[in-house]
Amino acid sequence: MSRDWERLLKDLERASRLQRRQFLRALLASGVTLAGASALAACRQQATPTAAPAGQTPAAAPTQAQEGGLLTVAGYDNPNKWKGKTLVFAGFGGAMQDAQRKAVLEPFQRLTGATIVEDTTDIGKLKAMVDAKAVEWTVSQQGTFESRVLGQQGYLEPIDYSIVDKSNFFEDIAGEFDVGVIYWALILAYRTDKFGNNPPQGWKDFWDVQNFPGPRAMDKVDGPVGNLEFALMADGVPKEQVYQVMRTAEGIERAFKKMDEIKPHVTVWWEAGAQPAQLLTDGEVDMANAWNGRIDAAQRQGAPIAIQWNQGLLRTDSFIVPKGVKEKELAMDFINFATRPEVQAELSKYIPYSPTNAEAFDLLPEDLKARLPSAPAQKEKMLFADAEFWLANLDKLTERFNDWLTK
Repeated sequence: MSRDWERLLKDLERASRLQRRQFLRALLASGVTLAGASALAACRQQATPTAAPAGQTPAAAPTQAQEGGLLTVAGYDNPNKWKGKTLVFAGFGGAMQDAQRKAVLEPFQRLTGATIVEDTTDIGKLKAMVDAKAVEWTVSQQGTFESRVLGQQGYLEPIDYSIVDKSNFFEDIAGEFDVGVIYWALILAYRTDKFGNNPPQGWKDFWDVQNFPGPRAMDKVDGPVGNLEFALMADGVPKEQVYQVMRTAEGIERAFKKMDEIKPHVTVWWEAGAQPAQLLTDGEVDMANAWNGRIDAAQRQGAPIAIQWNQGLLRTDSFIVPKGVKEKELAMDFINFATRPEVQAELSKYIPYSPTNAEAFDLLPEDLKARLPSAPAQKEKMLFADAEFWLANLDKLTERFNDWLTK
């Protein structure tokens, strides 16, 4: 194997939710063809997929098992419906997939008789499987931006909305080739002991190093996504007008000029979701933009940090079905199950990302709602990421952002 292939193989092994865009750009820049990507996927050493426990008939009385996980879901009362069928779910792993196992995968198995096998999602592997007409996965999870690109490129099955009930989805959740399954947010996080009764109220304060002194950390993982929107809001652009401004050359120049102001005060450009929470917890920085779930976890462990939801960037992840899937109807039924109100509410109890089905909020306690990014109280304060804008501009603005970072 050549040195270049060895390097790419190692990159693929490290590729994860935190690095997927960087890896894909590196792969394309290296000149690897689709055939080469298929060969690379073939030689990649995969973790052995694990099967969930054997299906069980749901108990009649309680709606929730003592150890967690739903025992009943409306419309799913036939424990033999998918008996003998295998559903391969490719998720992001870690805490997210642990939560999905309890709230979604194991209940679906119990209630339908399907055998669940788990794997780790990877855009390169999905493309290689589809190109080779050897699709192993049934359903995969990806960011919504990435999912819609894959759909446009012909790698995904259209979603069958005669099976997937979209009647209570929030706006822009039901895509042609993807279904949004969680909301998450890139937010402003800060140390409560540093700012006391005068916490930062938004990105104008994040940029205000005179009245809110202290080191900052900012997101390198998502590149320009979020950072440019925040810069414009710091410069006085109302959140409702951010993407209108960003669709002009003058608006992009304005955003990068504002980024120039904060750059000297950013001591860490973080490259993993756990970093900003740890930096804040350790007191190495006083403010950071960060993923809400990571900050929530640190808060519950006693860290003196808080979330400012105002002007956060609200985003989604989606479930997708690879083109040529062996069990298409099973895939659609699983997506329908995963987006039922009771199932989505259950998932939010295990990890603080929030439902895309509006009815799920009626099933959540008020204290949990206060921690979720798409709850009405938080959602109205935030900017919803414009998928259309970023699908058209991600590559060129990422290149410019990376160049800007090195200057």
